[in-house]
Amino acid sequence: MASKNEPRVWETFLRRPGDLKEEVEIPLVIRDLNPGRKKYALRHVLAIVSRKAEEIPQMDELRVRTVVGVELPGSWGIRILEELPVELPGRPYQDFFQALKAWVADQKLDRERQKKYE
Repeated sequence: MASKNEPRVWETFLRRPGDLKEEVEIPLVIRDLNPGRKKYALRHVLAIVSRKAEEIPQMDELRVRTVVGVELPGSWGIRILEELPVELPGRPYQDFFQALKAWVADQKLDRERQKKYE
């Protein structure tokens, strides 16, 4: 089991490699690859990813694969900013990635509205 000080290893699947934007907050579905009881557990997160993982503090390793499982070359780092809910509003069997992005956009609008009234 990885200690809290050691970088963790995560995995994500993408339809298009261009969907992975560097150093921008993006919603992702990641899978835990660390040994232990929670290995292979899925999490919905808001994260920042970068190819320069060693230059940014508190970055974990991210392995990127296509939807058919082919691992993309190169190393990536990920810093998880926020954990998102497991269940998202939307119609079943529709585009999951679109629902995840829409949920994050709605949350950002809600935060902006709250800041206005504070």
